[in-house]
Amino acid sequence: MFKKFKEISSAWITAANPTLEEKKLAENRAAVCNGCEFRKKNTTVIDFYYCGLCGCPLNKKIFSPIDLKTNPCPESKWDK
Repeated sequence: MFKKFKEISSAWITAANPTLEEKKLAENRAAVCNGCEFRKKNTTVIDFYYCGLCGCPLNKKIFSPIDLKTNPCPESKWDK
């Protein structure tokens, strides 16, 4: 559970001020998420999408740090 908390907090911090490399990685991940069958829209918030598997908001999830052991995407669809 601590690992997940660390991933989530790191993603939120990175999303606030990403480097060019982090921004490019996030754009690539967002493109994958846009075509994913698990992408869900929250109907109470305009243009708010989340992962239907892990529940994370996609606009922050895409900034998850690179982990060489596991893929931050629950379906391992992202390039690490």
